[in-house]
Order: sequence, then C-alpha cells, then structure tokens
Amino acid sequence: MGMVEIKEYNCSKGLGKFKLELLNCGSAVLDSSWKGKVICSPVSRLYFVKTGSFFLIINGERIELFEGNWYLVPSGSSYEYGCDGETTQLFFHFNLLGAENIDIFERQSSVLTLKEGFDEAEEIGDFLKSDNDISALSVKNAVMKILLNIIKENEIELKNSKYSPCVIKAINYINKNLSENLTIKGIANAIYVSESTLTKHIRRELGTTVNGYIDDLILTRAAQMIAEGRYSLSAISNRFGFCDQFYFSRKFKAKFGITPSEYKKSRDI
Repeated sequence: MGMVEIKEYNCSKGLGKFKLELLNCGSAVLDSSWKGKVICSPVSRLYFVKTGSFFLIINGERIELFEGNWYLVPSGSSYEYGCDGETTQLFFHFNLLGAENIDIFERQSSVLTLKEGFDEAEEIGDFLKSDNDISALSVKNAVMKILLNIIKENEIELKNSKYSPCVIKAINYINKNLSENLTIKGIANAIYVSESTLTKHIRRELGTTVNGYIDDLILTRAAQMIAEGRYSLSAISNRFGFCDQFYFSRKFKAKFGITPSEYKKSRDI
C-alpha cells in the first residue's frame, strides 16, 4: 500500500501576513537637471542603478547610490535627490504591508543596500518592456524576491505583532472606513472599547493621537492615488470626505511641503 504525506503551511502565520502593493515602477535615463526634494515619502522606494550614480541628502548627509546595486529608501523618509552626471535606473514605489497594514520598512531609519542582483535587474527590465498581465505579475514576483534578499542582507527582523488587540482592531477598522469623518467615539464603539482606552493604546503603541494617525494615513493614501494618475484631485478629496478641495490641499501641503497639484506634476521617481 502506498503512502501519501501532506504537509500544509499555515499562511496566517507566515506568507499570508504580508502584502506587496506595487504602486508605480519603470526605468529612467536622467542627467544633472534631475533634482528635487521629497518630504515624508508616502511609499517606500526601490532603485537599481544600471549606469552612473545619483545621490540622496538625508539630514545633511550626502549618500551616493552606485552602479550595480539595489537601494531601498523607507517610507516616511525626507530627503533631497539629484545626480552630477548621467544615470540610468529602475525604480519601484511600493508598500510591503504586514499584519497591521503598516509598511514594514517605515520602521527603518536608513537607506538599505543590496550589493547583488544585476541578473534580476536585467530580467525585470525585460518584463517592463511588455505591457501585459503576465509581465506585471512577473515584475511583482521579482520585486518581492529582491525585497526578501534586502531583508536578509540587512538582518531586518520580522517580528510578530508588537501591537495590542485593541490597536490591531482599531487599525483594521480605520483602514476599512478611512475618511475625515471618522471619530474616536465611532471607532471605540465599533471595536467595543472605551474612548480613553483607545486613545491611551494608540498614543502608547503608535506614538501619535488617534486623529493624527487617521490624518497621516488619509494623506498617505491620497498621495498614492495621485501618483497612480487614475483619479482627479476632486475625486480623491471627495473619496476621503474633505469638506472642500482647498482644505484637502492645505492639509496635504502641511504634510508633504507641496500642494496636490504640484505633487501631481513633480518628476519625483
């Protein structure tokens, strides 16, 4: 009699916790006219420098990004960028979300480097030349492999959730109902805790207020939607419940340093 052995993998404890949102990607040929500033980036950014080099200035320190390497700039970073000569690169804007729908790289305080992966870059470059679903899935799969290598190379520990059940429930509810109309009372009632308990846990575990977390998440999502280029600014403003587009623009500029219209026109890659 034969024997069949089946080993199942519990995705809820492993792969199922992570979701890669690849928001924008492409290749670019740039010269010294390419320069600008990013304030509190709403996405993590992955670059492969094919030729030449370019630089970032973070907290007054100039960081050179050299040919043949992969670099990851975590979400939430603020920096200036530019290049002294000509450079060609692959770029990817993404969020790698963990169980709490928070980008796992936003906890990183520095640029991460992977000093290998030229063959993978060539393969991704070929996929980017084709505009079809198979190529899109292939790009996403290849980017995920690069991110895993960066995590291993930089010894980033993927810990189990550090948040309490109260905060996890609040984050999930906020993500599903994201709007300027959300209130502390409404969230507390929905997850069956008191307002004071909710406020205390959010402050202690996320380091911000409930309203501060909501505002930050709304503006980050709005910036992502602008970058996608599929939505008008008025549609985005309405989507998140802003009373008018002027108020949306004012809050957006307070966070990112430029208006939504300026963000839409920027050459930021």
